[in-house]
Amino acid sequence: MHYRPLFPLFLAVGTGALGAAGAAHADQLEAFLSERAAQIGYAKPLGTSNNDAMAAIFYNEDSDVMLNGGVMAYGQPPGQLPFSFGAGVKAYAFSLDDADETVAAGALGGRAVYTIPANIPMHVSAEAFYAPGITTTGEGDNMLDFNTRFEIEFIPRTSGFIGYRKLEVDLDNDDDAELDDNIHIGLRLNF
Repeated sequence: MHYRPLFPLFLAVGTGALGAAGAAHADQLEAFLSERAAQIGYAKPLGTSNNDAMAAIFYNEDSDVMLNGGVMAYGQPPGQLPFSFGAGVKAYAFSLDDADETVAAGALGGRAVYTIPANIPMHVSAEAFYAPGITTTGEGDNMLDFNTRFEIEFIPRTSGFIGYRKLEVDLDNDDDAELDDNIHIGLRLNF
C-alpha cells in the first residue's frame, strides 16, 4: 500500500513553516555533500532571535528523496556560556526508491552546541530527531536522524563544516532503509 498523497501535505507543512516567519529576511542557506548524498536547507527566524523555521530536501545515490520542515527554539542556560541548546519538531516525508515505499513521520528532537573559545568562531554540535511508530505513517515503523559536526566561520557570515550523519527509517517489513551513514562536508551562508 502506497501513501504518495502524503507528500503534498508534508511539502505544505515544510513551506508553511517558512511562510509563517512573515516578511523577515532569509537567515541561513546550508548545503552539504557526502560520498553518497546531498542536502540543501533554508532557515529563517520566527519573529525572535531564538526561534527558527526550516525546510530541507535530501537526495542520495539510491534515488531516495526526503523532505523535511520544522521549527526549533534555541537558547543558553544561565551561567553556561560556551553551551547552547535547542529543541523542536520536524515533519519528514520519504520516497524510498529501492524499497519502493513512502514514509511520513513527525519527530521531536534537540541540539547541543559547544562554542570553542577562540578568535575565529568555531563550534562542535550534535543534533538528533526521532519519530516513534505512533507518529510514523506509510510503510515505516520509526525514523532516526542524527548528525554531529565541527564548524568554523572562515569568512564573516560564511561557515564551513565537516560532520557525520546517520539517517535511517525502520520499515514495516523488518528492513531498515539507511539513507545516509557517512561523513559530509558543507557550507552555511548567513544573510
